[in-house]
Amino acid sequence: MAVIWYLLKCPEGNEADYARKYEKLAVSREQREVICFEYQRMMRYGGKWHMERRPILPGWLYLLETNSPSKDSSVIPCEEPYLKSLCQEDHVVGMSRGVIKNGVTVVTSGPLKGRETLIRRIDRHKRTAEIEIPFGGRSTKVTVGLEIYEKQC
Repeated sequence: MAVIWYLLKCPEGNEADYARKYEKLAVSREQREVICFEYQRMMRYGGKWHMERRPILPGWLYLLETNSPSKDSSVIPCEEPYLKSLCQEDHVVGMSRGVIKNGVTVVTSGPLKGRETLIRRIDRHKRTAEIEIPFGGRSTKVTVGLEIYEKQC
């Protein structure tokens, strides 16, 4: 059985709802999965830190089919998503933690450990990192969670 990946454009803001609706419309297909990749990030409100989940690619879903190719014109064939290798479970990229040693970022835990070369920008206040990944035949920048807990000079 061949596994075929597609990109599916959807309205931004409610990707998870759209994924559920699209799966219900595709009842006739035996093996179809619609994936909305998300990332974890820390947000501070009410005087406490809270873990939140947000979509990595707003307005885009991945469609996985294991049957015949889709004839739907709203889907675009693509390669296997790189995000799949970053996810630990449930299509969610977890929080990473790291330090900055002499200006070099070293990730000590999480999905970005050993993948520091993907990081393009770090926002220490928001506890996020912008990484560059392949997407739809080109590279794109996406946001994931990264907490820098120490800076060493």
